[in-house]
Amino acid sequence: MEIIHEIIQESVSGGFFKFLGYWIMIVVILGIPANIIKYAINRPLRHMNIRKYGYPPSHCDADGDFLEKE
Repeated sequence: MEIIHEIIQESVSGGFFKFLGYWIMIVVILGIPANIIKYAINRPLRHMNIRKYGYPPSHCDADGDFLEKE
């Protein structure tokens, strides 16, 4: 916890560009694993759903657009 406090203290006392650099590092360090986890969960669920119900759904045409009411 002390390290996090030091990083925050250094980033806000070092000017705008130092703060921006720390912000970018935090976004990259937390964002890339979050994106990987999101796709690791989303894609298998999407795959199972398409295998179960087929694609496109009955309310869509061949490319996935909604059908127009006649």
